[in-house]
Amino acid sequence: MNLKQNNTMKNKLKMICFLLLRLPCKNKVFFLLSAFCILLSALNAQIDSKNELKLTPEIEEMLVAEIKNLPELYSAMGIKNNLPKLENLQLGKPIPQYRIESKKLNRPVSTFYVSRISDGDSLSLKFTNSWNMPVLCDGTPLLFSVSFFPPWKPELTVDVVEGRMEQFFNYEHKDSIMGSIAVTYSMPGMDHLIIRKENQDIFVEIYDEATGEYFKNEYRLGELLNHIKALAQREKEAQMRYYAQIANKSELTLTPELTEMIVNDAYSGYIDASDWLLSSYGIKERAQLEHLHLGKPIPIYRIGDENLTFEGRWEVPVMSKGEPLFFTTVELDADGQYRKVGSSGGNTAEIIHNYEYKDLIIGFLGVRFGNMDYLIIRKDNQDIFVQIYDNATGEYLKNEYSFSELLNLLKK
Repeated sequence: MNLKQNNTMKNKLKMICFLLLRLPCKNKVFFLLSAFCILLSALNAQIDSKNELKLTPEIEEMLVAEIKNLPELYSAMGIKNNLPKLENLQLGKPIPQYRIESKKLNRPVSTFYVSRISDGDSLSLKFTNSWNMPVLCDGTPLLFSVSFFPPWKPELTVDVVEGRMEQFFNYEHKDSIMGSIAVTYSMPGMDHLIIRKENQDIFVEIYDEATGEYFKNEYRLGELLNHIKALAQREKEAQMRYYAQIANKSELTLTPELTEMIVNDAYSGYIDASDWLLSSYGIKERAQLEHLHLGKPIPIYRIGDENLTFEGRWEVPVMSKGEPLFFTTVELDADGQYRKVGSSGGNTAEIIHNYEYKDLIIGFLGVRFGNMDYLIIRKDNQDIFVQIYDNATGEYLKNEYSFSELLNLLKK
């Protein structure tokens, strides 16, 4: 494949980066895949060999080297306590990622925006310039890597959903796979497969959480909309039950056990990472990883039905000798167990650490697609929402809003 052909995708990079976000979490956002406006002939025309990634020895060597530098890999299944496996990686056949996009919204159609979609909206299937890359160890399926090729260099992330690779390699129609699409926010690009069956493109749900079955649900274009609506409603109901369950648990106590888990994970995840990756997470030198400790956890909130709702997650500052390096996201699951679900914000961690009102911070508010769009501070007995970064001006922590002002702003 000539990668120069991908230059036309430059305007889509923002959306691709969103698809590669980590953060599997309880407030999963489902992509609403509507088919009533998509012609079958147009769909078939877009799923073809032009999106095939030819794995030359040079590309494979480059991708394997990049995969080995991913911090998530070190805590993936079978890897954490068996590092020699990293020397025996091979790549399977790449699976191109697609998304269904609304021309009106200029973004993947999700349940978050379902009220803005009308029957006359024009929808299309778009190739995302990304591939799901099966990663094997000595011929045994291990995990999926998502490979994204912008014009400058590949970007990768790792999907370590337990059992999915093994099921994939046992799937009877795996040789008919034409691509994948994202329905849920928790599995970027890869919760439905697109297979060519009897001269039609069929959307196959990889895993049904309600039944625990793999590859059982198949949908043609006319059936897909109702399936996603039902799926979104089921998830919303589960989400509301979860939020009610954890509503009064926004204070996170860093017990010795939890502290040890976070620190050990941070150390093992970054000690062997590339210099470029370390710098992107605010780590200037590896010696900083020998002196890790944690700052005060900051609960994450969302806005639902014009109310502030605790999400069941915290951003925990990872520090070295009193200086912030990055945030680790910790999640409380429905069974009352804590787990680390991602790391981010090296630059943001430093900016917030130097914020004059940092001692007044009581939470983060995530809006749009972010997790840390606003700081919530308690000042003069009022909750003030401080925009962390203003894209228009390039300024940090300058814009302050009351809750009612913020609601009006977000409605625009």
